[in-house]
Amino acid sequence: MMRLYIGKNHQGNTAPVQSIFRLVGSDEDALTFALGFLLAHDYNFCAKLVRRLGMAPRHTLGPDYSVYLQEVTERGFGRRDIVIQDSRTRIVVEAKVGDAEPTPEQLLKYVADEKAWTQYEKKRIVALTQGELAAATTEKVKARLPKGIRFSDMQWHEVVDLALSHRPSESSEVSRYLFDEFIRYIRGYYRMGYYDVEILIQDVNPLNAAIFKEGWMYVTSPKDRKAPLYFAPYFTRQGANSGISMISRVKDSEIVVLANKQDVVVNPPSEKHLERWRHGLVALRERAEKEGFAHGETRLFYLDQPIIFRTTPLSKKTYNGTKPSKTIPNQIPKGFSLRFDDLLMHSLGFGEP
Repeated sequence: MMRLYIGKNHQGNTAPVQSIFRLVGSDEDALTFALGFLLAHDYNFCAKLVRRLGMAPRHTLGPDYSVYLQEVTERGFGRRDIVIQDSRTRIVVEAKVGDAEPTPEQLLKYVADEKAWTQYEKKRIVALTQGELAAATTEKVKARLPKGIRFSDMQWHEVVDLALSHRPSESSEVSRYLFDEFIRYIRGYYRMGYYDVEILIQDVNPLNAAIFKEGWMYVTSPKDRKAPLYFAPYFTRQGANSGISMISRVKDSEIVVLANKQDVVVNPPSEKHLERWRHGLVALRERAEKEGFAHGETRLFYLDQPIIFRTTPLSKKTYNGTKPSKTIPNQIPKGFSLRFDDLLMHSLGFGEP
């Protein structure tokens, strides 16, 4: 597998480039450029983001919209990270990453240029941050905004959530690829910490148990959880070994059609990961052909090396006394999950009879 590195020296464990968006950079500007590109590329995605801000896209954003990056009008009014507008609507987004957040003065500077806002009916300033915006900032901005301009705040994990659940407007491999690359980029380089559950738990039969252990993979429906931190299989039909005894970190995920027989498309952290994932793909394709789901879309989880966290598996029995807040049901439903504290209580045997 060919790998791409940026910079002169790449000794030791320097990671290769894992997304085309990384070629622009890995700073705040590069991230807003990547988001701006997707907003301009896909109207429905842009409309969903506008809707998340509390605006009705059918009335405020037409298909003839434009996206501007680092817009500058007159000197002294600041540089806007992202501007979304059409003939009736103007939305200015100030984006920050890490612990940074915009000051009230910075946000209000963008509305001081009255000429830039005059012709629009729907007007909004948006603060896009990694953490929750300070309440004092929100209050100050709202109190001093000119009449007709509204303020919204959004967090990057909401953008990730929108991108994960979005079906590209153009049903093409290119569009799907772009969204997959964006997710990989934002989660890999900005440590946004996005996840929808901590530990995904699912029943795994002996065939899939072998794929998990040897191929470091798990496959599920595209509608299932999209971004768990960890996957812990509940091994079934294993006799005394039935239950939860192993756990694996989710390194990456993607939606695939197994019949297409593509190679591993994510950059593995090691040659061992690549070898295991290729083995897992072969085994999953054989299973998919036999079970008749090779030509449909599935969500594929690329896993880290599974580890055994207890020798006696956790079982689906009812706990008595002081028990975890979430026990393991007899029939594990799709999307079932546990928090780390729940799993820890299970593992330590709290509440076991």
